[in-house]
Order: sequence, then structure tokens, then C-alpha cells
Amino acid sequence: MAISIKKIVSIGLGGLMLGSTFCSSAFAVEKVGDVDSFVSDIVSTDNSNVDIIVGSNSVASDVVSAANIAAKIGSLSFLEQNGKSAAATLSVSASASSDDFDLLNDDATDDSINFTSNGNGLFIACADGDCADALVDITYDDSTGLDADNGAKSLGKLSTLSSVDDIDPSDWFNSDDDAYEFLFAKLNNDSGEWNINEEGLAYAVISFKDDASSFDDITTLCPGKRIPFMGEEWVIIGMSADKDSFALGKEVYDGVIKEGESYTLGNGYEVKILSIIQSLDDEDECKVNAQLLKDGKVITEVFDNPRLNMCSNGIGVRINSAWQNIGSDYGYAELVIVNNMKCLSLGEEYIPDWEAYGILKGNNTLEYTDDFKSFEYGQKKVGLALKYVGDDLEDIESGDEITIADYGSFTLDDEDEDDKLRVFFEMNEEKEVNIVKNQKVNVLNAEIVADTVFAGDEESLTVNAPVVKLDTETSMESSENPLILVGGPVVNSITKELVNAGLVAIDDDSLATLAVVSETAKGNDVLIVAGGDRDATAEAANALIAMI
Repeated sequence: MAISIKKIVSIGLGGLMLGSTFCSSAFAVEKVGDVDSFVSDIVSTDNSNVDIIVGSNSVASDVVSAANIAAKIGSLSFLEQNGKSAAATLSVSASASSDDFDLLNDDATDDSINFTSNGNGLFIACADGDCADALVDITYDDSTGLDADNGAKSLGKLSTLSSVDDIDPSDWFNSDDDAYEFLFAKLNNDSGEWNINEEGLAYAVISFKDDASSFDDITTLCPGKRIPFMGEEWVIIGMSADKDSFALGKEVYDGVIKEGESYTLGNGYEVKILSIIQSLDDEDECKVNAQLLKDGKVITEVFDNPRLNMCSNGIGVRINSAWQNIGSDYGYAELVIVNNMKCLSLGEEYIPDWEAYGILKGNNTLEYTDDFKSFEYGQKKVGLALKYVGDDLEDIESGDEITIADYGSFTLDDEDEDDKLRVFFEMNEEKEVNIVKNQKVNVLNAEIVADTVFAGDEESLTVNAPVVKLDTETSMESSENPLILVGGPVVNSITKELVNAGLVAIDDDSLATLAVVSETAKGNDVLIVAGGDRDATAEAANALIAMI
């Protein structure tokens, strides 16, 4: 598992300054050594001269912390220029693999799956391993194509699959529910020949109650909530029963607009709340007249009771509520504005060989639907799926990587041994995302906000941010740069090496700690970002980000 915040690949018009949302507060942290000098030295004006190391056994929060440190350091490499507001493009790459399962040895039959005879078995990975476990002992409706004769097996967490920890950040629905990405592969054993049939692969996004991971905790999605989709965070703008589709967009603004005022998106677009009219029958009910304008001209307009949508030209608005002040002099509308909208029509190909479906939850059952009007009493709309509808994949063998929705892959590897055949999910993904001022970007589990984007002279600028490596991919003897080690001695082997040498003291009782060990990595300094547990390590990482 290696993660890198690689570079800004286009600026087209000048420089970018980024700020992580994790850096807005003060954090309590214990400093050991000259931490301030280390921080001041690690960033130059044209390059990021530091390597960030995360343990191969690290928890997901350590990986996210490392990615956010890299993003913050990289953001300071950009030049701020005078001029009008502009946009930039952020490129992020990440790789990881799940647990594996040996089809030929002791793993071939366990409590949940049996591959010693002909038939098929389902393998599952998720951004949260417990949620993958929750989908093992359930029924998959025939519509999914994932029902397996020989059972199902969770391959646990795939760290580079994305999640959204709070899908209702504005508390429109009074929930702190979560949503996770899943990968599924149903593998057939045909007398020792391995095949995957049509419908045997899937990518899915499913919502769970806050900090919960059982099947019973799977919960409902609706417009206004956020989900991960293909490594990025999106806002659900619509789940249309008339058009049977998901409409998704990238958040630009989430908040309140006063009657008569506008929010400017750039490129001549603005969202205006023209009027808010209180109902004569119900003083708690208001109608909203909202407009989307381009260069001062109205493109589309709505006038109705919230909750309502307004969408055109790739821009979407979801208005959740509206009210007037006590004196009924003026009103307010609570809304979210998105750009880069996309529509997934249910039952139709989203990308070649992959059809989009809604996911319904029933009694211990998951079902796909292409008709949002058809769900039965007691069922809930809980997710989004892409189902493989291409040709059967036959005679799969070691070294084959089966791509899932152009995103992750399902891989076979015999490790050059005749009696071994491992299967696992893996990802090696790079995403490019456009970002404008104040827009939040959540991509491959790294969350970034653009504080300021300025346009200057016509020029192109490319600057590298630090690369996040595994402790198994480098060492203090081989690194040419100063090191930032994320994680304590239990999860990070290089931290453990320093602890064992008596150069730093980190144990299970340690507070959030930033500790510098001088001239240890080929003469370069090392900064340890760690604590006694994952929460303390995350707190130490946030403190470092706040210092940068």
C-alpha cells in the first residue's frame, strides 16, 4: 500500500494555495526535539524535499493522516499570483491490496467458503473491513448475480477504497451515517479452471449507520446526502423515480442564502434566491423562487416548496428548507450547490460493460433495481451499484488482473508455487479533480479545501508534493530526504527501529507526539508523528498539519 499526492498537473493560469480542513483548530501535542526547525526546513519554494512513511500494517486513519500531511506540504510549494480567480487541477494517486485467500491450500475451505469442489464463491472487500464482513452471511437477490453456491468470503479492508464518514454534514436528516465503497467478485471453479461469468463482478456504494457495521445497520440514502463514488466524494442531488436515475455533483457551496442574494460560482454562473413566500395556510411553510443565471440571464428557475432541485448546464442546487425572519421582512434558503454533475441512468451502461443500479435492502437481502417505484414495503434504498454485463471471463490464471469498473481489480497470484493460488483485491488508482476557491475535494481518502486560487500570466506550472511510501519500501539507510514517520512502533517498522535503539520513546500510553531524531537517516533528520493509539496518532498528524 503506497499513497502519493503527486502533483498539480494543470494550473493553466497561475498558482494554488490549499488548506486542509483538519487544520482549523489548535491541537494538544507533545514536542520532542526541534520540531519547529524541522517543519520550517521541509518545504522549499519549488519542491517538497521530504519522504512520508506509513506502516504496512497501519490502520486507515494513519494512511489518511499521511496523505493529508503530503497534501498540506505540497500546497505550500505553489506560487500566489495577482489576478482574477481561477481553477486548478489536483492529481492524487494511491495503491493498496486487501487480505488474500489461497484457493488451493488450507484456505480452500473455511467457515464461510468452500473451494474444494466445483461451484462458485463470492469475495468481498470494502473501505471498512467490518462492513465487508457484514455482507458475508446474507442473501443476494438474483438481480445482483452475486448469489454463490459455495458461500462468501470477506477479504477485509482495501484501504484505497473511499468512504464518507458523515453523509449528512449539514444535519438535514439529523444523522451522522457513513457510506463505503465495496468490490465484489464471484469466482467459479470448473474442475480446476477458474472463470467469472457475466454479472459476477460489481462495484457498490452502501450506507451504514454511524460507526456501525452490521447488516441491520445498513441505512437509507436520499438527495442531499454525500457518498463516495469512484474515489471521490459526491452529493446526491436526485434519486428520480420518474427518470430512474442517480444525479450526483461535486459540492461547491453548502449553507444559507438570504432572499434577494446570490452565490457566484465563476464562469458567469450564479445561483440567486429571488424570493421566499410564506404560505397563507401554514406559517411554517415557505415557497422558494430560485434562479440559475449565466452572465446575468436566467437559464432555469424553480418556484415550489422545499425540498426541491434546480439543475442545468452541469450545475445543480438542492434546496432543503426555507423560512422567513420573525418580522417576515425577508427569508433564507438552506441549500447545497454542486458542479460537474453526472447522471447514472438505472439499468443502462454507465461505462462500457457496466450497468448502473440502485440497491435495495430487504430482510437479510440485497437487491438491485432499475425502477425506484418498484420497491416493496419494508425495503430501503441504500446504495448504488455498477454490475458487470460483459462477456464471461474464462480460464483465468495466475497473473491475471480482472478490472472492476475501471477502478479496482481482482487478482490471482501463485507466487511461482504450484500448490498456491492467492486471490485478492487491489487498486493502483490516480484521480484528477478540478478545484475552485472554497471548494472541498475528497479524493482517495484525502480531503483538501482550496483557500485561494489566483490567475496570473498565462503559464503552466508543475510542482511535486511529497510521496507517501510504505515502511517496507524504504529505510533510513536508503532515503535521500528527511523522513516523516506516521505511526508508532506497533504499525511502523522504522519507528520501531528508532524506539528499540532508544532514540525516541513511544509506547501504548504515549500522548500525541511529534518527535525529531536528528541526523539519523543518512545524515537527515527524522520526524515521528505518533501516539499510544490511532486516535493519538491522528491528533499528532493534525497538529503537524496545523504547524505547516
